[in-house]
Amino acid sequence: MRPRLLFQAALIAGVLAVPLTARADTPQEDFVRQNQLKISQLIQEHRDADANNVLDGMVDYDELTRRAFGEPCPPGEDSCHDHWADLTDAQKAEVRDLLRKLIRKNQSKHLKKTKDYDITYKGIHAAGSDSRVRTEAKAKDKPREPPVQVDYIVREENGQYHVVDIYTEGSSTTKNYYDQFKKMLTAPDQGYPHLTSKLKEKIAKP
Repeated sequence: MRPRLLFQAALIAGVLAVPLTARADTPQEDFVRQNQLKISQLIQEHRDADANNVLDGMVDYDELTRRAFGEPCPPGEDSCHDHWADLTDAQKAEVRDLLRKLIRKNQSKHLKKTKDYDITYKGIHAAGSDSRVRTEAKAKDKPREPPVQVDYIVREENGQYHVVDIYTEGSSTTKNYYDQFKKMLTAPDQGYPHLTSKLKEKIAKP
């Protein structure tokens, strides 16, 4: 799997836990902000299990995984193959669990690298039926480095909010996953076993 894909996964965990410097005004912004604060505080207190629980409540892994497999088509593609529909229920449960574990693993690995970042909110925009919360993350100790643009796609359902995708510098997490998964699932010498094997390797890697 390409470094870009793993970077996207890391950001779901890593950037979610950095300090904030701006007040959120909309319900979607406030949802992201409050969860970021909780995760940041728990990590600083070395309560990783509790931080993971907050992350689990913030990210809709079911929806994120479906989108990563082409249901619906990823951003920028009018048509695609729905690989999610090709999976059995057992396979769907397996890849959902693997993605959650990968995100959690990258959380504890990358939080130290992102703890000295400030986040500024840049507004909210419609993203189909979802909302795109735009943020800017900047390293406190590297003021000359350009800020990283991180946007959260937030879905509202029955009055509840969840993150279903993350854009980093304009690149969609679920789109990057879809591109990688599509190649592995359609390659004659790879397929589903190869895909899950690669995910497990990344999870097990120190």
